[in-house]
Amino acid sequence: MSEDKIKFDVFIKGKLINLVVLTEEIIEKTNWYNWFNDEENTKYMQKHYFPNTKEMQLDFFKNEIENSNTKIQLGIFHKADQIMIGTLSLNNIDFMNRKCEISGFIGEKKYQTLKPFLEANELLIKHAFEQLNMNRIYGGSLNKDVADLFVRLLHFDEEGILKEDVFKNNKYNNVYLIGLSEKKYNSKLEKS
Repeated sequence: MSEDKIKFDVFIKGKLINLVVLTEEIIEKTNWYNWFNDEENTKYMQKHYFPNTKEMQLDFFKNEIENSNTKIQLGIFHKADQIMIGTLSLNNIDFMNRKCEISGFIGEKKYQTLKPFLEANELLIKHAFEQLNMNRIYGGSLNKDVADLFVRLLHFDEEGILKEDVFKNNKYNNVYLIGLSEKKYNSKLEKS
């Protein structure tokens, strides 16, 4: 990949990673689309049912990300290595009820570690509460360990289980629901 020639526009600065604006150039010059063709990468995602291509990723970008007022999707850019390693998003942004869904994915296997994952989520959670004035962030995972990680390290609450909700890996899987209120987020800030 020729990522050193890509202009990455930083939207939110971090220490280890930055959250960057996604563009057509990023689709053309990174491995973003191909992350979803990797069966192991997508083991706990509702992806890898059909092949993904650059053209499909571009179509997704144009129809789902570009100019959306209900979704913010950003690239996770590893500052030291100058590479986009994943994406993170706030979906279903509902300004009336002040809530949104968080989802993310680190697609570059070498970077599938705790530090970039946590920092990226912390930055986007802060943005949701402190810039978008959200009252609640929610999400879900097919992987109980990921849901537990959000509970232990990002202070989310367990909110329930959707029993046998998603067909993946030749079985019906539970979805573990999590959520974080602005009140709890602010109380954790006050204690730190």
